[in-house]
Amino acid sequence: MSSSTYIDSLPYYDKQLDDPSLKAAAQSLIEAELRNTPQINDNDERIPKSIDVFPKSSELSSLLNEYPKKTIKSIDPTKYQPPSISSESTLEELKEAEKLSKISEGHMTLRLENTNLLSNYSPNAWLIRNFQLSSQVKELEESLNQIKEEIININRNRRIYQEDKGKLLNKYENKWQDLISSNVQLEMACKAMNIEVESLKRREEILQKQVNELEV
Repeated sequence: MSSSTYIDSLPYYDKQLDDPSLKAAAQSLIEAELRNTPQINDNDERIPKSIDVFPKSSELSSLLNEYPKKTIKSIDPTKYQPPSISSESTLEELKEAEKLSKISEGHMTLRLENTNLLSNYSPNAWLIRNFQLSSQVKELEESLNQIKEEIININRNRRIYQEDKGKLLNKYENKWQDLISSNVQLEMACKAMNIEVESLKRREEILQKQVNELEV
């Protein structure tokens, strides 16, 4: 069978498939046909690509994947505490404490700047991002509704097509049955005529024989 052959079942017309035995026989034929039909690969260009609606970074994905088994660690505040020194601290310890203090001061200054930036710009950024997400959700919902409508139209058209073809099949089936019935009746009439012809021939022979006897 050519791969371009159009194959379609008629579930809206073929009610015979409600019979379990006929359904099993039809299923075996379908499986045999599928074994000879070219299969579509998962990477076929006709298959829609999967869409990640809410993409996550690899770090966040790893963190969320490990969360059920591994509890997320809280922030360790000890590394941000000022170093402790005493009157007996050595010069090296004092230098190390000064270095840590400058690092903590720089870190806290950067945190304060980030906090100020966040308080100034994050509300608008949050609103803009929400607007973008709402627009994306709306587009996806419209696409989903459009696809659902296309599916409904396809099923509706298939049902109309199958019911029309079912009427045509019924017409052809009735015509075929009428032709078969006519052929059977014609064959029976021919046999009856042959019997009658044979009977007339035998009668003719008898009458001819009687005529010959009278002439003698």
